[in-house]
Amino acid sequence: MMNTQKFSLFLASALLAAASAAQAGGMGGQLMTQMTLTGGCAVSGSSGSASSANFGTLDFGIQPSTFTGVLLATASGGAGGAGTTQIVCSPDVNAMSVSVNAGNNPGQGASVGAGTRAMRLGTSSYLPYEVYSDAAMTTAYPTSGSAVGVSLAANGGAFALPVFARVNKTNAGAVPSGTYADTLQVTLSW
Repeated sequence: MMNTQKFSLFLASALLAAASAAQAGGMGGQLMTQMTLTGGCAVSGSSGSASSANFGTLDFGIQPSTFTGVLLATASGGAGGAGTTQIVCSPDVNAMSVSVNAGNNPGQGASVGAGTRAMRLGTSSYLPYEVYSDAAMTTAYPTSGSAVGVSLAANGGAFALPVFARVNKTNAGAVPSGTYADTLQVTLSW
């Protein structure tokens, strides 16, 4: 009887195993992947927000209030971090224009120096400056906000934000000490 029970148990196990094997299966197929990239430009190192880009600061440094002469500045410290503000565009962007508005104090400070824009201290002290589209400072951005065509880096490489600035203080007299500031609206179009 013991052998019959063992045999019955063995037979039941074998039938269960065969039934399990008959129910096992598999399936194969394809799963497609997809991503759409749009052409455009952004501040290198930023998330690419087009409406509120942080282009950084044109910082002329610290000078004595009696300085006279020319000082230069390049946009730095933008959304990408320390250093010169870099722009990167997708390789399919082959033309760009940039506009820079007049700032908050256009035409002020002519008695102190040369420039169509001006930084202000308080309510009546101005330090004029000019902004250019090229590092050689030969093409000034119009205060009207009209766009100027600029060169792009090849194949989507990063390039310096094409806004370069110069203070040209021609009056040897001292100006009030403090931090002079202005805000410019810069627009890149491609």
